[in-house]
Amino acid sequence: MNIVTIYKKFPTDLDCIQHLESIRWKNGVYCTKCGSYKTCKNHKSNVETRSGKKWQCQDCSHSFTVTVGTIFHHTHLELQKWFLAIALILNAKKGISTRQLARDLDLPVKTAWSVGMRIRKAFKSEEKELLKGIFEMDETYVKNAPQDSDDDDKKGGGHSNKTHTSVIAFKQKGGDIILENIETGSEIHTDEYNSYKHIRKFWNHKTVNHSLEYVTKDGIHTNSVEGFWALLKRGIKGNFHWLSKKHLSSYVKEFEFRYNNRENELVFGDVLSRMLGV
Repeated sequence: MNIVTIYKKFPTDLDCIQHLESIRWKNGVYCTKCGSYKTCKNHKSNVETRSGKKWQCQDCSHSFTVTVGTIFHHTHLELQKWFLAIALILNAKKGISTRQLARDLDLPVKTAWSVGMRIRKAFKSEEKELLKGIFEMDETYVKNAPQDSDDDDKKGGGHSNKTHTSVIAFKQKGGDIILENIETGSEIHTDEYNSYKHIRKFWNHKTVNHSLEYVTKDGIHTNSVEGFWALLKRGIKGNFHWLSKKHLSSYVKEFEFRYNNRENELVFGDVLSRMLGV
């Protein structure tokens, strides 16, 4: 969903609220405190706030709105701008910087940063069952924020372990980028980097020698996962420049989520569902 569609479909906060209610309460409005479905509009207040008409539980008398207990809770930002921020981040193949998000939405930089990080929180996957199959595996190094850097204590690959942080990813053959949860016994394809020699203890390990070829005659390669790294590195270099160790995983997860949902036409709704906790 692009920003023009959002402006047309959700012109007011009330439109946004009704859409969130249709997602969170598709089976009926329930109390956010006790879970009871015995709810009604809170006519005592009879006021439509920026969070919509308040609801009240007939069992515990708790008053609530659709945003209570969600990522949207305790925010004074218009919901339309939240929707626009989600669309901008999802549609930016190489990511969007905080300052660009602030300019596009007419927000203070600190507010734009907070909005972006809350959206990235929704991108993080919950615990999944272990995946089994054939995977490519590769590593990359991401430049740390200046305050995290130190030029001493260099390691292999031309990077200092204080100036760069290593990130390892798996790419399922014909499937998604995966940063965890690979079942022991799966088949893993890597290059011949020395650190990978120990993984054969856990997985069926096959390699490609990049000094000779990119794909072996048996079809062993790491081209797909390396393509993902290229996208991540271009995004970091062009938009973020460097990332702190504290927030590195959030940005990597953003790229992972966007890559894995690049053909998902319902991804905007999926993100809203995650932000609502449903």
